[in-house]
Amino acid sequence: MSSPAISYESLKEHLEALSMDAALTALDGVLEQGQKEQKSPVQILDHLLTLERAARFERRIKVNLRLSGIGLSKTLEGFDFEAQPSISKDLINELSTLRFVHSGENVLFLGPPGVGKSHLAISLSLKAIENGHRVYFLSVHDLVTKSRAAREKNRLLNLQHILVRPDLLVLDEIGYLPLKQEDATFLFEVVSKRYEKLKSIILTSNKTYASWGDIFPDPILATALLDRLLHHATTINIKGESFRLKNRRDAGLHPQTGL
Repeated sequence: MSSPAISYESLKEHLEALSMDAALTALDGVLEQGQKEQKSPVQILDHLLTLERAARFERRIKVNLRLSGIGLSKTLEGFDFEAQPSISKDLINELSTLRFVHSGENVLFLGPPGVGKSHLAISLSLKAIENGHRVYFLSVHDLVTKSRAAREKNRLLNLQHILVRPDLLVLDEIGYLPLKQEDATFLFEVVSKRYEKLKSIILTSNKTYASWGDIFPDPILATALLDRLLHHATTINIKGESFRLKNRRDAGLHPQTGL
């Protein structure tokens, strides 16, 4: 029969070999606590595995956040719903449960610049990351820049794979600039692939759907894109004054001149 010392060293070796760093770090304390509380070996093992799983989940969140492309931290708690009464707080809270991600549904925020579309998109993205989902966030301008660079290097399929793989893709600020045919086609291909795989998209735009013909060079392509985006989707139309302009006015500054 093995002695307790040998069993302890063997356990440490197993934890090291399996790269279970959190469990290894906590091992002495958990064993001591288990002895004091007369816990069974199964209870002690469960405690160690729980600590390891929690630590790995935290590491996964940190990695997902680093790779997500989210540059700013915007929370739902920090959103001023009173300043934007056209937004249903109950609806946003429902979206924050992330059922739309599990169902492969889309969320589209429409409204003029500065009304909080990107804030809400980032907030929901962070909620998704906190719950272990992979998220990729980028503006449509960055999407165009990346796709053109990838096309020159014959790596467009690689970029498409990167954009299709995450659980949630966020496309921010569509509509500020018209798209060329090749850029619009690539966007359509990404949306179509995600539609086929039931993977969610959050999209923000300063254009109404009726104005999407101004963004795309081909109205048929615009219609086909909207058809896929809206098949299973929640659209939130935000009406109201820009937060930035309101803050400038409240500070006594002229919206245009700053004087």
